[in-house]
This record gives sequence, structure tokens and C-alpha cells, in this order.
Amino acid sequence: MEALYLPSVLIDVLRDGGSLRAWSFAPTPYFFPDLPIVFIFGYITENVFRTLTLYAIFQTSLLAYLLGRFIRAMEPKMPRPQSYVFSLLTLSFLFLIAEKFPLLYFLYFPSVHISAFLTSLWIWPYLKREKVPKYSIFPLLSLLTVSDRILVLELYLPTLLAWARRYGRWGVSFPLISIRFFATGLIGLGLHSFIKIFLAINSPNKLSTLESISHWWTDFYTAILSLNLSGIFLAFAILGGILCLRKGKESGHSYGFLGYFQLSLCILPPLLGLYSGQNSLKYSLPAIVMVPVLFGILPSIKNQNYLSHSRNFAFLGLIFGLGVFTIFGEGAGQFRDPWTSIRPPETVCVDEWKEKDSFVFVLSEPRKARRILTYSEKRVLAYPIDFSTLEGSYSVSNKEWFLFPPEGPIAILPEGLGESRIKSFYGEPSRVLNCESGNGKIWIYEDTAKIRDYLQRPVQKTK
Repeated sequence: MEALYLPSVLIDVLRDGGSLRAWSFAPTPYFFPDLPIVFIFGYITENVFRTLTLYAIFQTSLLAYLLGRFIRAMEPKMPRPQSYVFSLLTLSFLFLIAEKFPLLYFLYFPSVHISAFLTSLWIWPYLKREKVPKYSIFPLLSLLTVSDRILVLELYLPTLLAWARRYGRWGVSFPLISIRFFATGLIGLGLHSFIKIFLAINSPNKLSTLESISHWWTDFYTAILSLNLSGIFLAFAILGGILCLRKGKESGHSYGFLGYFQLSLCILPPLLGLYSGQNSLKYSLPAIVMVPVLFGILPSIKNQNYLSHSRNFAFLGLIFGLGVFTIFGEGAGQFRDPWTSIRPPETVCVDEWKEKDSFVFVLSEPRKARRILTYSEKRVLAYPIDFSTLEGSYSVSNKEWFLFPPEGPIAILPEGLGESRIKSFYGEPSRVLNCESGNGKIWIYEDTAKIRDYLQRPVQKTK
């Protein structure tokens, strides 16, 4: 659902004439650089699936380059080609295990904090040398902070702690560049608050600290006992952070930065109430990505020439084995041409009936609504409704959809909402359309007064 957030905003505003002022944006709005990149690729391809495919290729290529550059900053004695080879091997390994660890697929999507991770990999080598092109990098960093405040955890806090560890905790001996660096962060946070005056940006759904820690510990403990990859990688991410801090004083403060980076992303989300379930591990995903990097580099610090080659050969063997399993193992042959578009079944069904029936828009649970809006070839309007109340779902959507919906019959996809509940709220449908491409159904309501009242209720409650 996160991957379709930005395409749905662009489709509504640029194609359907929606207003940005009427949108309720995600807590992390991803205005920069995710939004303009999705717009450019969307303009080129004119197809959401191809747009996301291009975005995945672009983001992965950039990640490979920046990760190799970051590895070089950690280990200056490592030859440059070898650092990029190691980066490619790491990402290949993560790609091949993603089927068993689906969280890793977030690496290829927009709007899941990966831009913040790329920013940290990009900025740290400059900060390490204490030479930053101030007229180009600092303005960009300010925009990135406006877009994703998780940079506080991924970049500003680890840098502060790494410099305090090296220069003294009171900051009086920090490099001069630190003043501009932290001022940039404060400007970005201030601009984020300023933008909220004009645009509706949701607050993150936080739990109490104790409840969040309880969820985190339960999931972590269960994953470790069941040998789930999420628990194993998280444990190694924390262990890697501790080992980096131990190595930091003798091997350079890049290890100190990475140690604080790992521990910050693994431990602070539950302490801040941001962890509510397995999906919340996305906050720790950059630390998980760094696990194979850390445990490939740490053993080779004292024996760089011998162990670096052994490490790369070990990675190649592991990747070769995983590749063979992927090609010939269970579920093999499920390859898809990336330029052949796909459409979810509910979208196919709605498109089939759009030319045959008179409904003007579709209501469904939020995930299906977003898929229909972005993938429909007939430009069907699809709006999300809340599962519990069947009222308009105003979170991460355009409130004008519900305040000023088009006049005419309304289609509802009952799957995921409960047929009996829909009838108790909206009444009996005027007719039922069966999907030719599957078992789905579309309920059509000619009498829409009650439904329109439910769509507008969230606004009426706030008046």
C-alpha cells in the first residue's frame, strides 16, 4: 500500500484535478526526492507498474553506488572496485533471501524511508572528511529532512554521538562544519512544521512506550525461537552495532557512526512508541541491510588482503547456491516480464463492468481502493471506506472525494468489508454484478443518500 501512496496523489491531482490542499498526507509525506522521481518515471511510462519497476531499478542502482562509497569511507584501505563489488554482492544476497524475508522488498519501493537511508550513506563520507559542499548539499539535506524526519534517528543522532565520542561530549571541540550541519536539520524540522499550516499531514500512529516495547519484545523473542529471519537479522544488527562501537576508537569514527546508526534504528522505534507490529520493522530496515556489510568487514580489519578475497568468494558461493535454489527449487519459473503490466483482479473486474454499467465511482477497503485508482485502465474513481464504521476513510486521502462525490449510482466491493455489515449500514443493493475474471462481486446502489451521508460523517463529527 505504501508503494501506491505517491502514484495515487499524482493521479488524483494531475489527472483527476484534485487539490493538494484537500489531501491528508502520510505522517512522512515523502515530498522529496520520492515524489518528483515518481512523477518523472510516471510521465515517461504512463503506467504505474512500469513506473514502480523503473523506480526499483533506479533506487537499487543508487543504493549499490552509495553503499560501496560508504564501505570505502569505513575502510579507506579497501580498493575502490572491491568496495563496489562487495556492495553488489550484499544487495544480491538480500534480494535472493527476500522471498523468505518479505520486509526486504521495501528496498525497492518509494515512500518507505529508503531515501533517508540513501541520504545517510551519501552524507557521512563528507562529514567524516569534515568537508561538505555547503551550497549544494546543505539545501538538499534540508529538503530531505522536511520530507522524512526519520533522518533525526538515521543521520543527525548517530553523527552527534559519533562526534561526541571522538571530540568530547560537550561539543565545544566539534568540527566547524557541525554548526551548519545541525542548523540544516533544525531548518528542515522547522519547515516541516511550517508546511503543516498549509497542508494536512497526519501524525504517526504511536502506542504508549510500554505497549510498543511489549510488542517489539514479543515479536523479537518469537522470531528468535522460531528461527525467523526477521529476528535473526535484528539480533545481528544489534550485535553489529555493539561490535562497531568497540572497534570505533581503534579503527576510525566511521565505525562509531555506524554503531550508533545500528542501535538507534533497532532500539529507538519501540522506545518512541513507533513499533506496533512486524510491519514496523521497516524503521529498522537500514540497520538490517548493513548486517552482511558489517560481518563481512569486521573480520577483515586486521587481515585486509586475505580476508577480503575470502569474504567475496564466500558471498559468491552463497549467492550462487541461493540462485540455483531460486531457479530450480519450489515455485521456480514464476518470472514476469517487467515491462508487461499487471493489474490486480479487483481492478480487472471493475474495468470490465465500467463500460457496461452506469456506476460513477467505487467504494472498497483502502488497499483495494488505492489499487483500483492507480491501476484502472478506464480511469475508475475508487474511494476508501473504514472497515469498522463504513464511513469515508479520511486518513491519507482527499477529503473532497467524500464531501463532493460525483452524482449517480455507487459501486461497492463487499470483499473485505463483510456483506451482512454492508447491508445493515447501507441497505440492500439494487443489483449485483459478478466478475467475469474471478469470484468477486460488485454491488450497485441506485439509492445513494444513506451512503453519501456515511461518507461525510467524519467531517460532520468535527464541526
